[in-house]
Amino acid sequence: SLSSSIMQSKPKHPYEKVSSEEEDAATQTAPFKMICSITLGSLALAAITWSSYSLISTAIAHHNPPTDRNPPLSTVKNPPLSSSNFVEISAVNITSSYEQHWSGYGSYRVPKWATKEINFSVPKEQEICFTHVGKAGGSTLGCSLGFSLHCHDGVGVGVGGEDASIQNKNHQASSLLTKLTTHTFHKDVYNCDDDAGYFLFIVRDPVARALSAFNYDKPIEEDFLHDNDWANKKARFYFDCPFPHMEDFVQNGLREEGDSPDRCKRLAIKSLQGINTHYNQSPDHWYFNYQYYLEAIPSDSNILTIRNEHIEEDIRSIENLFECHEQERLALAKSVNTNTWSDQDDLYLSEESLSILCQALCNEIQFYKKILHRAINMSEDQLRVSLMELEAKCPHEVIADECLDVIPDISEKLRDNRGY
Repeated sequence: SLSSSIMQSKPKHPYEKVSSEEEDAATQTAPFKMICSITLGSLALAAITWSSYSLISTAIAHHNPPTDRNPPLSTVKNPPLSSSNFVEISAVNITSSYEQHWSGYGSYRVPKWATKEINFSVPKEQEICFTHVGKAGGSTLGCSLGFSLHCHDGVGVGVGGEDASIQNKNHQASSLLTKLTTHTFHKDVYNCDDDAGYFLFIVRDPVARALSAFNYDKPIEEDFLHDNDWANKKARFYFDCPFPHMEDFVQNGLREEGDSPDRCKRLAIKSLQGINTHYNQSPDHWYFNYQYYLEAIPSDSNILTIRNEHIEEDIRSIENLFECHEQERLALAKSVNTNTWSDQDDLYLSEESLSILCQALCNEIQFYKKILHRAINMSEDQLRVSLMELEAKCPHEVIADECLDVIPDISEKLRDNRGY
């Protein structure tokens, strides 16, 4: 596979002990290479590999990435302050952009899962908005950053009730990234200011994210007992249409010759592309897709990106960009809100179905690429690795500049969910 043709080692991040709590830090050995005669077949393989590598490089160039993908701190808009400049404040003084915006429409309160205890005053131009793209590993990162989310242990999972607890409360006093990340944007809760200094995206390969979102919302027997209304709505998508597994969804719903009614085929493509107005029936996180999150924030925003597949590496690249001290580094919380109930049938995709799914996700892949390209903490090598990893699944869509499907106009969707 092409993803294995690039070997990229993580930058070294030696850890020092923090002042109050000791935290343990989480070789790459080069394989022994035997020299043998080069056959005509191996030459052909090398040519194919180089050709694919060149296509990926061309795709990177066509999207006009910044000439300096890791600019010095002095050239970055709104470089963060040293943590020594933070002033401790009372959490009761914190205002909510979400509540202020929706105040004219009734009594709107920030959901418990989106709350965070903020104890430091951070200038607006230094604030980071945690842009939590669903099913990309955001709950684990969000808990580490101090948000409630799904950080409770086994009680009210997915609800964010009063029992929610911050996993690393003591660590917040020392982590620079935790101090700077003050508010969050997730689904229809845009609790950030447009003039925030940075928007921190958590992203994942679009194919893996689509599969995870599909399985996450599929109702199981227990759901009908605890939330029958929600489960019945979802059942209309998964079971009234013949979509019990992702393989069935692709074969019956996306394939032109698929064995499902026309209404199910229309529902399938609209749901996957995030334009199904009855999104509470289909997977929520398909509706709130990369296009939605990217178009919801100001077009000139500073974007930071953490890739699910390289989460530790990208956290460190952001901290290095901010000239973070060793004792200020973020420690990840344990994994939370992971899908543990899927079986092998839920995870299976045939080669034919993967190809069809990639084509249907073409626009989503383009927005994923745009987010990576705009990330000021991402090097060209890191960008190339992610594109080559996705190229192994969706070769045509990764190198494409445009797709067969027209990019949807989601202005009404933004007004209904973000609020304007």
